[in-house]
Amino acid sequence: MVSISFKLMNFFFSVLISLLFLSLANAQAAFVYDDHGKRDPFVPLVSSSGMVVTYDRDLSVDDLVLEGIVADASGENIAIVNGKIVKNHDHIGPYVVGLIAVDHVEFLQGTDRFVLKMKKGGM
Repeated sequence: MVSISFKLMNFFFSVLISLLFLSLANAQAAFVYDDHGKRDPFVPLVSSSGMVVTYDRDLSVDDLVLEGIVADASGENIAIVNGKIVKNHDHIGPYVVGLIAVDHVEFLQGTDRFVLKMKKGGM
């Protein structure tokens, strides 16, 4: 009876270890946050000017942060602005991405044009 219990316990322990390794392997997969149209909980609720930001519609130019640009050889560049990947004609709050160049992004709001430049230097 003892050997059967030991074998059974050893089997369950092996299954548990296998499941643990499988869950760790799946945890290595890339995580993509899907906001389902709601506010991203990782975006600050207060702007750099001290104003409370309620979703994208209240964004001011000062709240836009250009985090990176990926330049494509064919000219179809993408940028990371406020943690979102954007391309030409995408919307961020009241702004439309007009142009993504190698070192800056132009935003349009009506007839107004705003330029965000990449900061020089590294970490």
